[in-house]
Amino acid sequence: MQALVLFGNRLLGEIPASIGNLTQLFIIYLYDNKFEGTIPPSLVNCQNLQSLDISQNNLNGSIPLQLIGTSSLPLVNVNLSHNSFTGELPFEVGNLKNINQIDISNNNLSGEIPLSIGNCLILEYLFLQRNSFSGAIPSSMAFLKGLRLLDVSQNNLSGPIPEGLEKLLFLEELNLSFNNFEGEVPIKRVFKNISIVSLIGNTKLCVAYQNCSCQNAL
Repeated sequence: MQALVLFGNRLLGEIPASIGNLTQLFIIYLYDNKFEGTIPPSLVNCQNLQSLDISQNNLNGSIPLQLIGTSSLPLVNVNLSHNSFTGELPFEVGNLKNINQIDISNNNLSGEIPLSIGNCLILEYLFLQRNSFSGAIPSSMAFLKGLRLLDVSQNNLSGPIPEGLEKLLFLEELNLSFNNFEGEVPIKRVFKNISIVSLIGNTKLCVAYQNCSCQNAL
């Protein structure tokens, strides 16, 4: 078996650990069900797994290192959104050398966005919104030259907006809204196109021609 596609049903209970016995799987689509419990670590046995979508369930616990922390899985797409995962995004996420899309939005994740995210050089779509991430946007984001979409809205991120984001020439959407960013907004390249950049809800941001001691500039 190379694909397990069971999305959009009313499946209950935990994802069985025996799923790891299906070692030839390329695709696992279990989204939009009622699964609960944790992600079975046995998924790492699916050595050919490229696309994993278990979004829109009732899953909880932390994101296992067996899934994110190994470079042996050829994962291209990971969607864990709309669950109740907690803890941090593992630093080892940078081991996912083939990853094109990561969606961990709408969970209860916290901690800082790991600096290692800049090692995911093929990444095009990164959805981190509606969690409790804190700290600054890592400067290593500037290494993601092919990034098309970055959404970190509705978190607790702070600090200045890294000027390195200006270098992401292929960005089609940048959503930084409803965080605690402060200082001047970059003005070059992507930041010139207000139709693709959202900054609302950051009361300590201001634009270059304003006095950056001002509040509620945006």
